[in-house]
Amino acid sequence: MGRTRLCSRKKRDRKTEDDENGFGGWGGYMAAKRAKLLDQFHTGGIEKVSNIFEGVAIHVNGLTKPPIQELKNLMAAHGGVFHMYQVSSTTHIIASNLPNVKIKHLGTVPIVKPSWITESISFGKLLDYRRYLLYTNQSSTQPRIDFPILEKPLATKADNASASCSKATKDNEISENIEENLVNTDCVSSVSADSTVLEQKSRAPTKTAADPNFLEEFYNNSRLHLISTLGAEFKQLVGQMREKSNGKFPGKENLIFTKGKYTNHILMNSVVMHIDMDCFFVSVGLRNHPELRGKPVAITHARSGQISNRPDRKINRELEFALYSERLPEGAISRIDAIDANASMSEIASCSYEARKYGIKNGMFLGQAAKLCPELKTLPYDFEGYKEVSNTLYKTIASYTLDIEAVSCDEMYVDVTQILKETGLTVEDWASHIRNEIMTVTGCLCSTGFGANRLQARLATRKAKPAGQYYLQADDVEMYMAEIPLADLPGVGRATLAKLRNLGLNTCGDVQVASLKVIQSEIGQKAGETLKEQSRGLDRRPLNFHHERKSVSAEVNYGIRFKTLDECHNFLQSLSNEVYSRLNDIGMRARCLTLKLLVRAADAPIETAKFLGHGVCDSLTKSTTSNVIINDPQIIYKETKSLYDKINPVFSDLRGIGIQLSKLEKIAPINTTLSNFCGRHDQAN
Repeated sequence: MGRTRLCSRKKRDRKTEDDENGFGGWGGYMAAKRAKLLDQFHTGGIEKVSNIFEGVAIHVNGLTKPPIQELKNLMAAHGGVFHMYQVSSTTHIIASNLPNVKIKHLGTVPIVKPSWITESISFGKLLDYRRYLLYTNQSSTQPRIDFPILEKPLATKADNASASCSKATKDNEISENIEENLVNTDCVSSVSADSTVLEQKSRAPTKTAADPNFLEEFYNNSRLHLISTLGAEFKQLVGQMREKSNGKFPGKENLIFTKGKYTNHILMNSVVMHIDMDCFFVSVGLRNHPELRGKPVAITHARSGQISNRPDRKINRELEFALYSERLPEGAISRIDAIDANASMSEIASCSYEARKYGIKNGMFLGQAAKLCPELKTLPYDFEGYKEVSNTLYKTIASYTLDIEAVSCDEMYVDVTQILKETGLTVEDWASHIRNEIMTVTGCLCSTGFGANRLQARLATRKAKPAGQYYLQADDVEMYMAEIPLADLPGVGRATLAKLRNLGLNTCGDVQVASLKVIQSEIGQKAGETLKEQSRGLDRRPLNFHHERKSVSAEVNYGIRFKTLDECHNFLQSLSNEVYSRLNDIGMRARCLTLKLLVRAADAPIETAKFLGHGVCDSLTKSTTSNVIINDPQIIYKETKSLYDKINPVFSDLRGIGIQLSKLEKIAPINTTLSNFCGRHDQAN
């Protein structure tokens, strides 16, 4: 009892002393010291030149190069925070070498090499810290921290880029180096098939997969990655919203309240709606460039219809195109037939309807498009804009129903049967209402198609475009389908289409009257039956509201160029980290790993027609099913490298690498009660 009183008195005396000397309010001497050091850091007189490290707080542990004082000054100059002591708000520990005993006491804060600081400053943006971890196996236990990725370069570079952009737009002389350097600007450009291309005296260094920062920049600038990532995210989001839904839909309730219920309309059949944003990438871009509305516009990385003048590149387009044509299925049509030796091979991701009047299509090479329409205007990608509009689109529909099958960032199927029954609206009334709302909240137009199933709804949208609506009713289905080209049906790819054309079948109407046995002899029994049903508008596939991921992958087929085997191994490690990150994001683990390689064909030229593209390649694939659960980046790398060694390709001939994880399983939640019991039991022993 006396001992307890003595301890209490000592605590009171210490608290009184702290209060009297000013440290009590700060939580004691060390807290006050840390606060004083932090105040000195902020008032140290270092001029701030950027916000690269905004939200980042580092603590330096041990000897480093650059030394601690220089790292402190760099953080002050570029918007970060420096902690002399590690505290709860420290986001990163900077170290060059640490003994194991120290690592155990540092917790889960990422331990990063000093080069992360210096190279982030060199590139003018915050780089992914995971590629600079001092110990790579640490990443399996460290929590993920989301940092702001600043895409804008430093002030002086930004000024130069802005001036260059203005001059290029004014002179209509813009060099095609966007894809080469993975750079994006906000320039509006005019293209011309015979335009003069500026010869660049100072070119930014070209990045290949050998660069440690390549993967991050590749995915940040890849439209295909954006589309697939957003599509997967929205599929997962719909499932989560359905699980947590309370059954209330404010959009639908407000619609009933404002318009009243139409009791005179009786719905006889189920109705599926297909929503597709019109020229999605272009529509988003035109929000910032209204002066281009009504003009031929395309979204692409490049800015010229001609390739850049690169005397160091020794390409043989004729040989590459000939090899490519030899590999096409008989009767297949190729894009390369329409371009010449100097035409840009940058792909058009999206084009306006005004551009389509000239024959321009999505996926066409810019060189061909420039010949068809010399007045074509090009806009760069706006990835943040696409994300914003996509989120708004899905949020809008989710306020009416969660009977949604997400397809991609700008497309979805919706079962609107219940909406129509509860509101009493006709299909036409509902279509007008929802299209107007989407236009109001996103600033972009969309088209909607309706039918009894997903196939009918999707093909009805074709007639609704642009910016319209169409309901394909039961009595009109077979006649409407007769005019649909077979290429528009799901599952009919280039090889299948070539076989059907050899039979003289080009439209659904042709298939409707053709012999089923003849069709099956060419494309197989099951595929033939499906094609026959689809030609009459039948589709047995239900809408999928609960999407379960079957696989997770990360693939790159651009910029794969290695000079040494070590560069190849380093990239395999980076790609392993990337695919693990995606697996971890969805809370899954895998049992099967597949390595996919694109290897330059034996007769193919080393320099590809498309700068740093893959060219004509052989595809090599090898898989392994493991008894060990694959849920760690080092396990992924180990299995990947093992498969790579078995394939044993010539590393300098690699043109594409992909890692796919399949046979996915959900990570079981930890039984905290059992875990706590086991922990107490271990302590007792």
